[in-house]
Amino acid sequence: RVVDANCPHLGANLAHGGKVHGDLLECPFHAWRFDGVSGRCLDVPYTDAESSPKAVIRSYPVVERFGLVFAWHHLGGADPFIDMPVMDEFDQDDWTAPVFHEFDIATCCQEMAENNADYVHFKYVHGMESVPGGDVEYDGFVKTVTERQVFKSKSGKTYPLDFVRQSYGLGLGALRLKGVMSFVSSVTPIDEENVRIRWVFTFPESMKDFSEKMMKTFVDAIAEDIPIWEHKRYVDKPLLIRGDGPIIEFRHWAKQFYGEHVPERPWVPPRVQRRKPSAD
Repeated sequence: RVVDANCPHLGANLAHGGKVHGDLLECPFHAWRFDGVSGRCLDVPYTDAESSPKAVIRSYPVVERFGLVFAWHHLGGADPFIDMPVMDEFDQDDWTAPVFHEFDIATCCQEMAENNADYVHFKYVHGMESVPGGDVEYDGFVKTVTERQVFKSKSGKTYPLDFVRQSYGLGLGALRLKGVMSFVSSVTPIDEENVRIRWVFTFPESMKDFSEKMMKTFVDAIAEDIPIWEHKRYVDKPLLIRGDGPIIEFRHWAKQFYGEHVPERPWVPPRVQRRKPSAD
């Protein structure tokens, strides 16, 4: 269960001293007890008076998956309308138990999500030999990028790998390196200027040694992005030129995730553009 922090009675913070009493969440101040699904106060132990219909804390739809707890937040209180990713490999016996990494970064969800549409930075920030590309498809609230990336080991050996990244809104991503590794990226806003990143990896037991090296590659790469994210500013009208990647297309898609109203229908791009990796 996930609910707002403060008791509607006299404002105590339920996260500091509150406890679970049976199936209810008990306030540490006066022991008012709340249902975690409806948010309603169902019991006030020191009186037989009925609590006010306004004695409700906001509750959020919750899904447990990949070893994480996901809560659906919508400014207008709408029911969930974006699907969660399904990644069966997290529950398969021949894949490893989830491996967790966590980062606190002074940036916002959109800046991080936009990073994936900024192809050029992969060469100049992360040292890739060429600018990557890929096929980009939009299916309502889900964006899918499919590409083949070539990874090079320290010994110089190259590994061509099929890579699929799916973005479910701005804060949740599901990534697969076919047959090598799968991981989930969850970005949670702490406030307007800070986010908490949780990455959850799993890989085939048979590929464990190689996959752990690949995991380290991803974790090391985010350390290269952090100084830029934490010192840049958001440019509303960027000076983009040919070769910069589908940044504007991404921003049009991202607009639908802001505001209090559920879109009548998800954004559809004017056309789906197939992008091939650059030779440069």
